[in-house]
Amino acid sequence: MLIGLSMAISILIIIAGFIWIYVRLGPYLSDFIPSVAADATPAPTEVAAAATPEATPTPEPTPEPPTPTPTWQATHRVSANTDVNFRSGPNTISPPIRTLAPGTLLQFLGEEQQTGNTTWMRCRLEDGTEGWIAATLVTPYEP
Repeated sequence: MLIGLSMAISILIIIAGFIWIYVRLGPYLSDFIPSVAADATPAPTEVAAAATPEATPTPEPTPEPPTPTPTWQATHRVSANTDVNFRSGPNTISPPIRTLAPGTLLQFLGEEQQTGNTTWMRCRLEDGTEGWIAATLVTPYEP
């Protein structure tokens, strides 16, 4: 009876230890393992349009020409030796937008956010995709 009770307590302590290690190391390891998260955004619902009386059309002003967009210029590159996640938000809970290979060039957008012990940088890829990456996974790029 005493041996069985001590065995059960030992097993519980070991399980609690593994859970503690998993919780502590999870944020550090999750960006190196691509994961697929379910899309949590609900589908839009259609709202019936109310009948509105006919309005007299008003002349629209001439639109101004669009301002030219600045050219993309790389400021950082992925320095990790393995693929890393490019995320939709500044944390490991946000779903990855895509996986970036080592050496991928990024344009830093000037926004940083601290989440726990990790600093996240908002960046843009050359194709215009914007997302977040952990600052420890990139280094400045000089052409």
